[in-house]
Amino acid sequence: MTATAEPTTQHTEERLDGLLARAARTYPDRPALVDGDRVWTYAELDDAVGRLAARLAGQGVRPGDRIGVFIPKSAEAVIAIHAGLRARAVVAPLDVRNPVVRTGRMLRQGGLTRLLTVASSENIARKAVGGDEVPEVHDLDGGIGLLRTREQAPVEPLPEPARDGGYVLFTSGSTGVPKGVLLSHANVAHFAVWAAAETGLGPTDRIGSQAALTFDLSTYDLFSAAAAGACTVLMPERLKAFPADVVNWLTEHRISVLYAVPSLYVNMLERGGIADAFPSDLRTLVYAGEPFPPRPLETLLRLAGDRPVHNFYGPTETNVCTFLRVPPTWTAEQEATIGSAVPGDVVDVFDETGEPTADRGEIHVAGATVFLGYLVDGALHDPTRQVRFADGVVRRAYPTGDLGRRTSGSEIVLFGRKDSQIKRHGYRIDIGEIESVLLDAPGIRAAAVVAKTGEHEGEVWAYTQGTVSERDVLGLLRTQLPLYMVPDRAVVLSAFPLNARGKTDRLTLAAEAPPEPSPPKETR
Repeated sequence: MTATAEPTTQHTEERLDGLLARAARTYPDRPALVDGDRVWTYAELDDAVGRLAARLAGQGVRPGDRIGVFIPKSAEAVIAIHAGLRARAVVAPLDVRNPVVRTGRMLRQGGLTRLLTVASSENIARKAVGGDEVPEVHDLDGGIGLLRTREQAPVEPLPEPARDGGYVLFTSGSTGVPKGVLLSHANVAHFAVWAAAETGLGPTDRIGSQAALTFDLSTYDLFSAAAAGACTVLMPERLKAFPADVVNWLTEHRISVLYAVPSLYVNMLERGGIADAFPSDLRTLVYAGEPFPPRPLETLLRLAGDRPVHNFYGPTETNVCTFLRVPPTWTAEQEATIGSAVPGDVVDVFDETGEPTADRGEIHVAGATVFLGYLVDGALHDPTRQVRFADGVVRRAYPTGDLGRRTSGSEIVLFGRKDSQIKRHGYRIDIGEIESVLLDAPGIRAAAVVAKTGEHEGEVWAYTQGTVSERDVLGLLRTQLPLYMVPDRAVVLSAFPLNARGKTDRLTLAAEAPPEPSPPKETR
């Protein structure tokens, strides 16, 4: 049976700027945005967005033009995103912490012709634009400026859904060049309206916005908030390195809804003291972005009590396509699933021949949240394909690259990345399977298995957090896996390096040298 949820109500005609405009009419005096000591009501936010959108139009921004928001996460960045959308541009949030070279690649890939900046990011923006001439910055409104890039308008026009604006989120590409994921208003708005309803979001809620604006989790913070008239409270980036400070911040700012990657929850459980001081206003917890280690998840569920804990799944290309309200009685010994399809989406598993299968296969997604395609050198490339689902209907589907299996209840079990499979000693290995064994072991809080690069290329290493020694980690794996799957080395760390999105930084683990002094390598 296909994991499907055909909607009774569609939101395909919804625009993202329409969500904010409606909230301003319905909840004009409710708080909409908090950044430190600064607070905007919905009426004030709508007014600021309207002024900036008018300035953009005055600078020649037209529907379908592509604008980068090169502003640190702040109220100014939020206003700039909304204003670009209201001006009917295609808006791409960019991370000012990225290397200049990487930002330049994003400008070229996305065909971005203008950048919105503030004083603190202006010099970096100029360098990213490059060239011999120093681009002029036009002051717009509220400390936000506009500069033109050297990019020319793309030869190929964007498809109809994006000619009136859209949203771009960049993801890492296998070639080392970032890929621009182009989403229509309908793609993001469908998720935003559904997610607001699914999490029971309302005008009295305060969302703890911890995700970078370049990360798809932030679409909930910005647009689900507007759909429900809730307040978005921006978390200072520096707090993430100090879990106890995050817990205190959640309490002090009366955060009622938190949408975060599992790594943040695990850090609050292990090092933040949340078990001893659970924020009293926090009523809903949502996680996405990576698998939640089973034992910390079980701990969180016990701690949450009757508070709902939601698991959202989906790559950036589909935002969220499956969901699960995790049963409060779930234990680490039970099979974990990523739930069933979001209303309006259809999710199924296909084998290598392209046929639906009840066994392990690649997860495919069709429906309302599936993106328009990748921006490559300014032009749109659509990687979707026409696929016949188990119900016999042929749909435009995105192959996620994730491996899964359907359960008898039409939920999906996630096994990891298709491209996490490696060839070793002639055998094909899924490193997710090794990680699963480790995460089921008492005393191991987190695990990441990587194929090493550089000096140790060709080796497979297991990194863990917990109380189990390196020698015992390998001993455990030898009891549960064939020898060809046992890593060459185990390393116990107090904390894993995290990337800009708060996920475990596997590239760093793959490249880093062994800790000193280096223990002797285990032999088999």
